[in-house]
Amino acid sequence: MTTGTDVRQAAHAYVGQSGDAVRETFERAFFSAELERLLAEAPGGRVLDLGCADGMVRDLGGERVDEYVGIDLHPPPAETEGQFFAHDLGEGLGPVGDESFDLYFASFGVASHLAPEELERLCRDIAAHARPGSLVALEALGLFSLEWPSLWETPPGSKRALPYRLAAETRVHPWAPSELEGIFADAGIAPTRALDRSVQAGPKVGEGDYWPGLPPVRASLNDLLSGTIESLEALEAPLPPLPAHPAARVHHALVARRQELVDSERGLTPQALARAVWDLDPSTGGGFGHGLLAVGRVE
Repeated sequence: MTTGTDVRQAAHAYVGQSGDAVRETFERAFFSAELERLLAEAPGGRVLDLGCADGMVRDLGGERVDEYVGIDLHPPPAETEGQFFAHDLGEGLGPVGDESFDLYFASFGVASHLAPEELERLCRDIAAHARPGSLVALEALGLFSLEWPSLWETPPGSKRALPYRLAAETRVHPWAPSELEGIFADAGIAPTRALDRSVQAGPKVGEGDYWPGLPPVRASLNDLLSGTIESLEALEAPLPPLPAHPAARVHHALVARRQELVDSERGLTPQALARAVWDLDPSTGGGFGHGLLAVGRVE
């Protein structure tokens, strides 16, 4: 399903976007907070960044990271601070040395840019390389995201893979939490929790590529963060008809809460309104967000 170019393009499609204030303001903060929690739970500060792109995880970790190693098909330039290895994650963990890491981390949906069998192999490799107690936190794309309702009932495999474009086109494979838990468990990684990211404002919400009629919430939040409050239609708009699925109830309920918020908080500054809308995202791990971070501990 993927190639090395796919994985490389995928990472930079996420972290290399320009003009995406949602990513810079809210999504980086999401990963910063979760990374702080993970490093507090990990047995040490040695971090392996899987699909590292420009080394965002190193920057967010700061002094909490004792040693940082990044893997990418084409790592950052040699003068970039940190240790990097050139490797295609579709071929497994790669040449990262014999010493185990305290945290194996992948952000911005990297796990979904691997075919199922590639992700299974990567998890087995991680479990074999790690020591008991090491943490594994891999983010995939959530199967029950509002972006692709047509996939909600599909089984893992080729029927679920879909073309995806941000700054570059690739193919992605969203996952349900129970499926990632199964992959972790089969590899010897005990699942501990999952966390949704960007439930209301995934990058594909409102573009019409996978499901027509979805309001462009992310574009509206970007406008608010830039100081524009001329139009709030996207934040108040109802959803189009969705499949009869439990995920539909989650998304409809969230829209109702957003409509109530926008109606009652019109006196807020644009930036404050954007923050209030973003904060409506539930602290769930049901696969309802654009991102689904699965966390486990090596047994």
